[in-house]
Amino acid sequence: MQRPPANAALVKRFNQKLDRIIGSDLPILQKIKKFVIKSGGKRIRPITHFYFTAMLGYTGREWEDCGAIGELIHAASLLHDDVVDEASMRRGKPSINALEGNKTAVLSGDYLLACGLDHLGTLPHAKGLLPVFTRVIRMLAIGELLQMQHEHNLDLKARDYNRIILGKTGSLFGAMTESAWIVATEAEDGGNARMERRKAYRDFGERMGYLFQVRDDYLDYFGDAVRERKDIYQDFRRGLITRPMIVLRDALKGAAHRRLVKAWQNETLRNSAEGIELIRELLHKNSIQKKLAQEIENEVHGLMHFLREHPESWARDRMLVQLRGLLVPVEN
Repeated sequence: MQRPPANAALVKRFNQKLDRIIGSDLPILQKIKKFVIKSGGKRIRPITHFYFTAMLGYTGREWEDCGAIGELIHAASLLHDDVVDEASMRRGKPSINALEGNKTAVLSGDYLLACGLDHLGTLPHAKGLLPVFTRVIRMLAIGELLQMQHEHNLDLKARDYNRIILGKTGSLFGAMTESAWIVATEAEDGGNARMERRKAYRDFGERMGYLFQVRDDYLDYFGDAVRERKDIYQDFRRGLITRPMIVLRDALKGAAHRRLVKAWQNETLRNSAEGIELIRELLHKNSIQKKLAQEIENEVHGLMHFLREHPESWARDRMLVQLRGLLVPVEN
């Protein structure tokens, strides 16, 4: 590429690659392929992978394949999650399980995983990449199982929340940055120093995935409903414990803590104006928005520090801009 590509052009290239990889003339799988391509959004994971390969000086085309494989794994996890969660909508549209049934959704997810792994075997760096992507599939399952185990559990420990986020979000971002290192440096194996550097790239991606999730958690309580195009306090209404609720729970003592527990355990109260006003009051009195905004800012600056260890380039600059976009206001 002679000039840095626009994100829209990158999304188009990933979609074209997905179209070729998925293949199949079976009508139901054609429908699944259309679902995967049309519902892909900003393709932030594969674009991050591409930026990292460019930042490391790679000029080949394997980034298209790695990014597309990551998106296939992501899409498969969404199909499976919607079945587990009994979800009827996905990004404002009916989910595949709602339209076609749970069996079709599960088997379609399996098919997407198979397409991704099959294509992976054709790549020049297949040997080094295989454990990276199979680890993601394993971690996604662990994250979902842990979330199911702790569903509605207000006593969820921060370390277990972190394990859930690592599995469901961080692991795939980590695979994108780690695979970028492998493709760009030919680092399928090597000495301890090279393996530590490779792990540093995976850690960056995992931290970035954690940051995306914590920011999403933040916006559910403190976001602008119009700008985000979704109602706030949905996690509270569903009884889904996320980072804001963990920070609030740990900040409360005595009567205030008992009020929170009472509201949390009563589904009717959680979904009432009274319950929402209670949680809003507790969040405000304990400065939870400020604490989370600071936590997000610290994480953003830590990731930026890692990026600035690399030579100046357009790819590094775009990653820095992407990270700045994750900062959140301290107050509404």
